[in-house]
Amino acid sequence: MKGSVKRCPVAALALITALALCAAAGCRPSSNDALKAPVAEEEAPPWLSGRVTGLELLTTLKVEAGPKSVELMPDGRHLWVNDLYAHRCFIFSIEDYARTMAISLPDEPVEVDFSPDGREAWVSLYNSAKVVVVDIDGGAVIASVPTGAVPKEVQVSPDGRWVYVSNWDSNSVTVIDAAARAAVKTVPLYGTPRGICFSPDGGLAYVCVMGGDTLAVFDTAGGHLVTKQIYCGENPRHVLCTRGGEYLYVSNNIPGTVTKLDRLNGTILGTAKVGSKARTIALTPDEGWLFVCNYDDNAVGCVDTASMRQVFTRGCSKPIGMAVSPSGDRLFVSNYAPPQVSVFAITREESGEESGVGP
Repeated sequence: MKGSVKRCPVAALALITALALCAAAGCRPSSNDALKAPVAEEEAPPWLSGRVTGLELLTTLKVEAGPKSVELMPDGRHLWVNDLYAHRCFIFSIEDYARTMAISLPDEPVEVDFSPDGREAWVSLYNSAKVVVVDIDGGAVIASVPTGAVPKEVQVSPDGRWVYVSNWDSNSVTVIDAAARAAVKTVPLYGTPRGICFSPDGGLAYVCVMGGDTLAVFDTAGGHLVTKQIYCGENPRHVLCTRGGEYLYVSNNIPGTVTKLDRLNGTILGTAKVGSKARTIALTPDEGWLFVCNYDDNAVGCVDTASMRQVFTRGCSKPIGMAVSPSGDRLFVSNYAPPQVSVFAITREESGEESGVGP
Protein backbone atom coordinates (compact mmCIF):
# COMPACT_ATOMS: atom_id res chain seq x y z
CA MET A 1 0.00 0.00 0.00
CA LYS A 2 2.77 2.44 0.81
CA GLY A 3 4.35 1.89 -2.56
CA SER A 4 1.04 2.59 -4.29
CA VAL A 5 0.54 5.87 -2.40
CA LYS A 6 3.97 7.07 -3.46
CA ARG A 7 3.45 6.21 -7.19
CA CYS A 8 -0.08 7.57 -7.73
CA PRO A 9 0.79 11.30 -7.69
CA VAL A 10 3.57 10.68 -10.21
CA ALA A 11 1.23 8.80 -12.52
CA ALA A 12 -1.42 11.48 -12.17
CA LEU A 13 1.11 14.22 -12.92
CA ALA A 14 2.24 12.37 -16.02
CA LEU A 15 -1.35 12.02 -17.23
CA ILE A 16 -2.11 15.72 -16.60
CA THR A 17 1.05 16.72 -18.45
CA ALA A 18 0.17 14.53 -21.44
CA LEU A 19 -3.35 15.95 -21.63
CA ALA A 20 -2.04 19.48 -21.42
CA LEU A 21 0.40 18.90 -24.24
CA CYS A 22 -2.33 17.32 -26.32
CA ALA A 23 -4.68 20.26 -25.70
CA ALA A 24 -1.95 22.72 -26.60
CA ALA A 25 -1.48 20.91 -29.90
CA GLY A 26 -5.19 21.04 -30.66
CA CYS A 27 -5.76 17.33 -30.09
CA ARG A 28 -9.07 15.87 -29.11
CA PRO A 29 -9.58 12.62 -27.25
CA SER A 30 -10.10 9.80 -29.75
CA SER A 31 -13.11 7.53 -29.71
CA ASN A 32 -12.65 3.78 -29.38
CA ASP A 33 -13.29 3.40 -33.10
CA ALA A 34 -10.56 5.88 -33.96
CA LEU A 35 -8.06 3.96 -31.86
CA LYS A 36 -8.60 0.81 -33.88
CA ALA A 37 -5.96 -0.07 -36.46
CA PRO A 38 -7.02 0.85 -40.00
CA VAL A 39 -8.51 -2.09 -41.92
CA ALA A 40 -7.05 -2.65 -45.36
CA GLU A 41 -9.59 -2.78 -48.15
CA GLU A 42 -10.11 -6.27 -49.52
CA GLU A 43 -8.40 -6.58 -52.87
CA ALA A 44 -10.81 -7.29 -55.70
CA PRO A 45 -10.26 -10.57 -57.58
CA PRO A 46 -8.48 -10.20 -60.94
CA TRP A 47 -11.52 -11.31 -62.92
CA LEU A 48 -14.98 -10.09 -63.83
CA SER A 49 -18.13 -11.12 -62.02
CA GLY A 50 -21.83 -10.59 -62.52
CA ARG A 51 -24.55 -12.41 -64.42
CA VAL A 52 -23.48 -13.60 -67.87
CA THR A 53 -26.03 -12.51 -70.47
CA GLY A 54 -24.57 -13.48 -73.83
CA LEU A 55 -21.70 -14.02 -76.24
CA GLU A 56 -20.73 -11.54 -78.96
CA LEU A 57 -18.41 -12.66 -81.74
CA LEU A 58 -15.26 -10.55 -81.86
CA THR A 59 -13.15 -12.33 -84.46
CA THR A 60 -12.08 -15.72 -85.79
CA LEU A 61 -8.57 -17.15 -85.84
CA LYS A 62 -7.93 -19.17 -88.97
CA VAL A 63 -6.11 -22.49 -88.80
CA GLU A 64 -5.75 -25.27 -91.35
CA ALA A 65 -7.68 -28.50 -90.75
CA GLY A 66 -9.72 -29.77 -87.82
CA PRO A 67 -8.73 -27.83 -84.69
CA LYS A 68 -9.44 -30.46 -82.04
CA SER A 69 -8.71 -28.48 -78.89
CA VAL A 70 -7.73 -25.07 -77.61
CA GLU A 71 -6.04 -24.24 -74.30
CA LEU A 72 -4.95 -21.07 -72.54
CA MET A 73 -1.21 -21.21 -71.92
CA PRO A 74 0.34 -20.71 -68.44
CA ASP A 75 1.41 -17.12 -69.18
CA GLY A 76 -2.26 -16.19 -69.59
CA ARG A 77 -1.46 -14.25 -72.75
CA HIS A 78 -1.32 -16.93 -75.40
CA LEU A 79 -3.59 -19.60 -76.82
CA TRP A 80 -2.51 -23.07 -77.97
CA VAL A 81 -4.50 -24.75 -80.75
CA ASN A 82 -4.10 -28.43 -81.70
CA ASP A 83 -4.84 -28.58 -85.43
CA LEU A 84 -5.52 -32.30 -85.77
CA TYR A 85 -5.43 -32.96 -89.52
CA ALA A 86 -2.75 -30.38 -90.24
CA HIS A 87 -0.33 -32.19 -87.89
CA ARG A 88 0.51 -28.85 -86.39
CA CYS A 89 -0.01 -26.75 -83.28
CA PHE A 90 -0.52 -23.00 -83.46
CA ILE A 91 0.12 -20.36 -80.81
CA PHE A 92 -1.84 -17.08 -80.88
CA SER A 93 -1.54 -13.94 -78.81
CA ILE A 94 -4.82 -13.15 -77.06
CA GLU A 95 -3.88 -9.45 -77.00
CA ASP A 96 -3.79 -8.78 -80.76
CA TYR A 97 -4.76 -12.27 -82.05
CA ALA A 98 -1.55 -12.56 -84.06
CA ARG A 99 -0.27 -16.06 -84.74
CA THR A 100 3.12 -16.18 -83.06
CA MET A 101 4.22 -19.75 -83.80
CA ALA A 102 3.41 -22.86 -85.83
CA ILE A 103 4.87 -26.15 -84.59
CA SER A 104 5.02 -29.18 -86.88
CA LEU A 105 4.38 -32.59 -85.35
CA PRO A 106 4.83 -36.14 -86.67
CA ASP A 107 1.16 -37.03 -86.19
CA GLU A 108 -2.29 -35.68 -85.32
CA PRO A 109 -2.29 -33.65 -82.05
CA VAL A 110 -5.35 -34.21 -79.86
CA GLU A 111 -4.95 -32.57 -76.44
CA VAL A 112 -2.28 -30.61 -74.56
CA ASP A 113 -1.24 -29.61 -71.07
CA PHE A 114 1.73 -27.65 -69.79
CA SER A 115 4.49 -27.86 -67.21
CA PRO A 116 3.83 -25.48 -64.29
CA ASP A 117 6.72 -23.22 -65.39
CA GLY A 118 5.20 -22.89 -68.85
CA ARG A 119 8.32 -24.07 -70.65
CA GLU A 120 7.07 -27.41 -71.96
CA ALA A 121 3.89 -28.69 -73.59
CA TRP A 122 2.78 -32.32 -73.42
CA VAL A 123 0.80 -33.24 -76.55
CA SER A 124 -1.02 -36.51 -77.29
CA LEU A 125 -0.67 -37.91 -80.82
CA TYR A 126 -3.73 -39.76 -82.06
CA ASN A 127 -2.23 -42.52 -84.21
CA SER A 128 1.23 -42.91 -82.71
CA ALA A 129 0.52 -44.34 -79.23
CA LYS A 130 2.67 -41.68 -77.62
CA VAL A 131 2.82 -38.18 -76.23
CA VAL A 132 5.50 -35.70 -77.23
CA VAL A 133 7.18 -32.97 -75.19
CA VAL A 134 7.47 -29.64 -77.00
CA ASP A 135 9.95 -26.96 -75.97
CA ILE A 136 7.72 -23.91 -76.23
CA ASP A 137 10.45 -21.29 -76.69
CA GLY A 138 12.15 -23.32 -79.40
CA GLY A 139 8.93 -24.62 -80.95
CA ALA A 140 10.31 -28.13 -81.37
CA VAL A 141 9.72 -31.66 -80.09
CA ILE A 142 12.41 -32.58 -77.56
CA ALA A 143 11.13 -35.93 -76.23
CA SER A 144 8.44 -38.57 -76.61
CA VAL A 145 6.93 -41.16 -74.25
CA PRO A 146 5.04 -44.31 -75.34
CA THR A 147 1.42 -44.66 -74.19
CA GLY A 148 -1.50 -46.93 -74.98
CA ALA A 149 -3.41 -46.89 -78.25
CA VAL A 150 -5.06 -43.62 -79.29
CA PRO A 151 -4.02 -41.34 -76.43
CA LYS A 152 -6.48 -38.52 -75.86
CA GLU A 153 -6.57 -36.37 -72.70
CA VAL A 154 -3.25 -35.25 -71.18
CA GLN A 155 -3.05 -33.68 -67.73
CA VAL A 156 -0.01 -32.54 -65.75
CA SER A 157 -0.29 -32.68 -61.96
CA PRO A 158 -0.23 -29.31 -60.14
CA ASP A 159 3.33 -29.90 -58.90
CA GLY A 160 4.48 -30.96 -62.37
CA ARG A 161 5.62 -34.39 -61.19
CA TRP A 162 3.13 -36.61 -63.02
CA VAL A 163 1.50 -36.67 -66.44
CA TYR A 164 -1.70 -38.72 -66.83
CA VAL A 165 -2.81 -39.83 -70.31
CA SER A 166 -6.14 -41.49 -71.18
CA ASN A 167 -5.78 -44.20 -73.83
CA TRP A 168 -8.96 -44.39 -75.85
CA ASP A 169 -8.46 -47.74 -77.59
CA SER A 170 -6.55 -49.44 -74.78
CA ASN A 171 -9.09 -48.71 -72.01
CA SER A 172 -6.23 -47.60 -69.80
CA VAL A 173 -4.40 -44.65 -68.26
CA THR A 174 -0.66 -44.17 -68.67
CA VAL A 175 1.14 -42.54 -65.73
CA ILE A 176 4.34 -40.69 -66.70
CA ASP A 177 7.16 -39.43 -64.50
CA ALA A 178 7.57 -35.97 -66.01
CA ALA A 179 11.19 -35.44 -64.94
CA ALA A 180 12.32 -38.85 -66.15
CA ARG A 181 10.09 -38.61 -69.25
CA ALA A 182 9.17 -42.23 -68.81
CA ALA A 183 5.98 -44.18 -68.20
CA VAL A 184 5.91 -45.72 -64.73
CA LYS A 185 2.54 -47.43 -64.81
CA THR A 186 -0.37 -48.40 -67.04
CA VAL A 187 -3.69 -48.73 -65.22
CA PRO A 188 -6.50 -50.70 -66.94
CA LEU A 189 -10.07 -49.42 -66.66
CA TYR A 190 -13.42 -51.14 -67.24
CA GLY A 191 -14.33 -48.80 -70.11
CA THR A 192 -13.01 -46.16 -72.49
CA PRO A 193 -11.34 -43.27 -70.61
CA ARG A 194 -11.45 -39.64 -71.70
CA GLY A 195 -11.29 -36.50 -69.50
CA ILE A 196 -8.87 -36.08 -66.58
CA CYS A 197 -8.41 -33.54 -63.80
CA PHE A 198 -6.46 -33.36 -60.54
CA SER A 199 -7.52 -32.20 -57.10
CA PRO A 200 -5.95 -28.82 -56.23
CA ASP A 201 -3.25 -30.46 -54.09
CA GLY A 202 -2.55 -33.10 -56.74
CA GLY A 203 -3.26 -35.97 -54.34
CA LEU A 204 -6.10 -37.38 -56.43
CA ALA A 205 -6.75 -37.68 -60.14
CA TYR A 206 -10.26 -38.06 -61.59
CA VAL A 207 -10.66 -39.88 -64.92
CA CYS A 208 -13.89 -39.98 -66.92
CA VAL A 209 -14.81 -43.53 -67.87
CA MET A 210 -16.61 -42.46 -71.02
CA GLY A 211 -17.44 -46.07 -71.81
CA GLY A 212 -19.34 -46.20 -68.52
CA ASP A 213 -20.89 -43.83 -66.00
CA THR A 214 -18.20 -43.10 -63.40
CA LEU A 215 -15.13 -41.12 -62.49
CA ALA A 216 -12.22 -43.38 -61.61
CA VAL A 217 -10.39 -41.86 -58.61
CA PHE A 218 -6.61 -42.37 -58.60
CA ASP A 219 -4.43 -41.97 -55.50
CA THR A 220 -1.33 -40.30 -56.94
CA ALA A 221 0.69 -40.75 -53.75
CA GLY A 222 -0.45 -44.32 -53.18
CA GLY A 223 0.99 -46.03 -56.20
CA HIS A 224 -1.52 -44.54 -58.67
CA LEU A 225 -4.15 -47.05 -57.62
CA VAL A 226 -7.84 -46.60 -58.42
CA THR A 227 -9.34 -46.26 -54.95
CA LYS A 228 -13.00 -45.91 -55.96
CA GLN A 229 -15.47 -45.14 -58.73
CA ILE A 230 -17.85 -42.17 -58.40
CA TYR A 231 -21.13 -42.29 -60.30
CA CYS A 232 -21.41 -39.16 -62.47
CA GLY A 233 -24.00 -40.00 -65.12
CA GLU A 234 -23.79 -41.83 -68.44
CA ASN A 235 -20.99 -41.31 -70.97
CA PRO A 236 -18.82 -38.74 -69.11
CA ARG A 237 -16.42 -36.96 -71.46
CA HIS A 238 -14.79 -33.99 -69.73
CA VAL A 239 -14.24 -33.16 -66.05
CA LEU A 240 -13.21 -29.96 -64.25
CA CYS A 241 -12.36 -29.27 -60.60
CA THR A 242 -13.07 -25.89 -59.01
CA ARG A 243 -10.20 -23.79 -57.70
CA GLY A 244 -10.83 -24.64 -54.05
CA GLY A 245 -11.64 -28.26 -54.76
CA GLU A 246 -15.25 -28.20 -53.57
CA TYR A 247 -16.92 -29.30 -56.79
CA LEU A 248 -16.43 -31.38 -59.92
CA TYR A 249 -18.26 -30.66 -63.18
CA VAL A 250 -18.69 -33.38 -65.79
CA SER A 251 -20.01 -33.22 -69.35
CA ASN A 252 -22.14 -36.23 -70.28
CA ASN A 253 -21.87 -36.67 -74.04
CA ILE A 254 -24.82 -38.88 -75.07
CA PRO A 255 -27.40 -37.59 -72.53
CA GLY A 256 -26.46 -33.98 -73.35
CA THR A 257 -26.07 -32.94 -69.74
CA VAL A 258 -23.60 -31.39 -67.31
CA THR A 259 -23.36 -32.93 -63.83
CA LYS A 260 -22.19 -31.13 -60.68
CA LEU A 261 -20.71 -33.22 -57.86
CA ASP A 262 -19.53 -32.63 -54.33
CA ARG A 263 -15.89 -33.69 -54.73
CA LEU A 264 -15.31 -34.84 -51.16
CA ASN A 265 -18.34 -37.07 -50.69
CA GLY A 266 -18.99 -37.89 -54.35
CA THR A 267 -22.68 -36.99 -54.37
CA ILE A 268 -24.46 -35.42 -57.33
CA LEU A 269 -25.65 -31.90 -56.51
CA GLY A 270 -27.37 -31.09 -59.78
CA THR A 271 -27.70 -31.95 -63.47
CA ALA A 272 -28.21 -29.38 -66.23
CA LYS A 273 -29.83 -30.41 -69.49
CA VAL A 274 -27.76 -28.73 -72.20
CA GLY A 275 -27.59 -29.87 -75.84
CA SER A 276 -26.79 -32.77 -78.10
CA LYS A 277 -23.30 -34.28 -77.66
CA ALA A 278 -22.01 -32.22 -74.74
CA ARG A 279 -18.24 -32.16 -75.23
CA THR A 280 -15.68 -29.78 -73.68
CA ILE A 281 -16.67 -27.54 -70.76
CA ALA A 282 -15.03 -24.41 -69.32
CA LEU A 283 -15.67 -22.39 -66.15
CA THR A 284 -15.50 -18.64 -65.85
CA PRO A 285 -12.83 -17.53 -63.33
CA ASP A 286 -15.51 -16.56 -60.79
CA GLU A 287 -16.87 -20.13 -61.20
CA GLY A 288 -20.42 -18.84 -61.42
CA TRP A 289 -20.88 -19.83 -65.06
CA LEU A 290 -19.95 -22.81 -67.19
CA PHE A 291 -19.77 -22.97 -70.97
CA VAL A 292 -20.34 -26.22 -72.86
CA CYS A 293 -19.75 -27.32 -76.44
CA ASN A 294 -23.10 -28.67 -77.66
CA TYR A 295 -21.47 -30.28 -80.66
CA ASP A 296 -24.38 -31.66 -82.66
CA ASP A 297 -26.48 -28.56 -82.01
CA ASN A 298 -23.79 -26.31 -83.51
CA ALA A 299 -24.07 -24.19 -80.39
CA VAL A 300 -22.31 -23.16 -77.20
CA GLY A 301 -24.39 -23.30 -74.02
CA CYS A 302 -24.04 -21.28 -70.80
CA VAL A 303 -24.94 -22.91 -67.48
CA ASP A 304 -25.63 -21.08 -64.22
CA THR A 305 -23.62 -23.22 -61.78
CA ALA A 306 -25.75 -22.20 -58.79
CA SER A 307 -29.07 -23.33 -60.28
CA MET A 308 -27.53 -25.86 -62.71
CA ARG A 309 -29.67 -24.58 -65.55
CA GLN A 310 -28.63 -23.73 -69.10
CA VAL A 311 -29.61 -20.08 -69.42
CA PHE A 312 -28.84 -19.45 -73.08
CA THR A 313 -27.16 -20.87 -76.19
CA ARG A 314 -25.18 -19.18 -78.95
CA GLY A 315 -24.82 -20.56 -82.47
CA CYS A 316 -21.29 -21.80 -83.18
CA SER A 317 -20.31 -24.28 -85.88
CA LYS A 318 -19.10 -27.69 -84.61
CA PRO A 319 -17.71 -26.51 -81.24
CA ILE A 320 -15.25 -29.09 -79.92
CA GLY A 321 -12.80 -27.32 -77.54
CA MET A 322 -12.94 -24.16 -75.45
CA ALA A 323 -11.09 -21.96 -72.98
CA VAL A 324 -11.89 -18.78 -71.03
CA SER A 325 -9.52 -15.80 -70.69
CA PRO A 326 -7.97 -15.16 -67.24
CA SER A 327 -10.13 -12.08 -66.65
CA GLY A 328 -13.29 -13.86 -67.75
CA ASP A 329 -14.03 -11.40 -70.54
CA ARG A 330 -13.65 -13.75 -73.52
CA LEU A 331 -14.42 -17.30 -74.60
CA PHE A 332 -12.29 -19.11 -77.20
CA VAL A 333 -13.96 -21.97 -79.07
CA SER A 334 -12.28 -24.30 -81.54
CA ASN A 335 -14.58 -25.09 -84.46
CA TYR A 336 -13.96 -28.49 -86.02
CA ALA A 337 -15.48 -27.12 -89.21
CA PRO A 338 -14.82 -24.64 -90.63
CA PRO A 339 -11.26 -24.84 -89.26
CA GLN A 340 -11.03 -21.83 -86.98
CA VAL A 341 -11.17 -20.55 -83.42
CA SER A 342 -14.12 -18.29 -82.63
CA VAL A 343 -13.40 -15.50 -80.15
CA PHE A 344 -16.43 -14.28 -78.20
CA ALA A 345 -16.82 -11.38 -75.78
CA ILE A 346 -18.62 -12.60 -72.66
CA THR A 347 -21.29 -10.00 -71.92
CA ARG A 348 -22.54 -9.43 -68.37
CA GLU A 349 -25.04 -7.33 -66.53
CA GLU A 350 -23.44 -4.07 -65.45
CA SER A 351 -22.27 -4.30 -61.85
CA GLY A 352 -19.69 -1.55 -61.58
CA GLU A 353 -16.72 -3.37 -63.09
CA GLU A 354 -14.48 -1.58 -65.54
CA SER A 355 -15.28 -2.65 -69.07
CA GLY A 356 -12.94 -3.47 -71.87
CA VAL A 357 -11.30 -6.50 -73.37
CA GLY A 358 -8.02 -7.46 -71.76
CA PRO A 359 -5.91 -10.55 -71.24
